[in-house]
Amino acid sequence: MLLVRTVVKESPIHGLGLFADEFIPRGTEIWRFDPLLDRVLPLAELDRLPDHVRLFVEVYSEYFPERGLLVLSGDNDRFTNHAADPNTEVVLPNAPDARVIATRDIEVGAEITCDYTVIRTLGYEVVAAMAEGAGEAARAAAGLRTQDPIAGE
Repeated sequence: MLLVRTVVKESPIHGLGLFADEFIPRGTEIWRFDPLLDRVLPLAELDRLPDHVRLFVEVYSEYFPERGLLVLSGDNDRFTNHAADPNTEVVLPNAPDARVIATRDIEVGAEITCDYTVIRTLGYEVVAAMAEGAGEAARAAAGLRTQDPIAGE
């Protein structure tokens, strides 16, 4: 659950992004798992969902392969985009009960970003897709999607 006020709007990084709607000082906890809003889904149950719902869950959930779990945020956290120098970080170890903090002051109107090499998804493996030098062939050889399944890019 996001713990700070945010808005979703067009992002210069990709599609829609998450932007600060209040000043967020460095060190502020901005997200933490809350079972009232967020969901933990066993990966083994994914096939029970209709295709369009499964795709949504694959794209917008964080994947924890070591536990076979997906965590789906129940708010606009899913619009957080990747940056090489993100302004947030996961307080490790990264697990469903991890917290996310601001690594520097985030001004009102600034996009909130994270590192997709730490925050992993099933549907769009940006860990490899955004790695420097990883071309289409390398991503395809690794069995990773080479298109954004939502935007079709």
